[in-house]
Amino acid sequence: MVGRSEEGMSLVEVLAALFILGIVFISFMTIFPQMISVNERTETKLQTMNIAKTELVELKDDTSDNLKAENKSKSSTGPGDFETYTYSKPSGVIVEIDCYNVGNETCSGVGSDPAVRQEELYKIHIKIKKNENIISETFGYLELK
Repeated sequence: MVGRSEEGMSLVEVLAALFILGIVFISFMTIFPQMISVNERTETKLQTMNIAKTELVELKDDTSDNLKAENKSKSSTGPGDFETYTYSKPSGVIVEIDCYNVGNETCSGVGSDPAVRQEELYKIHIKIKKNENIISETFGYLELK
């Protein structure tokens, strides 16, 4: 009887190993595109959050002229109402600022005598939009004179 060599691997063993490695490789490859998509969305969200916070800081420091008449898109004078200011940034996003009225005083001073107008804290709601979808928003209070 001729002896068979038991060294090495048979074709069936090689094919089974390749099949198992293929399944593992395919399962890993389906995860990477999802991770890239999540990272891109997170980056966009962080950028727009930074824009919203920067707008709030500029409004508080009074270095922004974004609360001006030509940016006003909605005006109301009743208590609990708000004025809306809308403008676009060079990055392509739209900034929408809602400035809520205090009593009958509006952010822009409509309906009040500037001589008797008191300094008040106005609630500010800043929304960052892209393609009519709100991407980020922040709230704050602003003292207007």
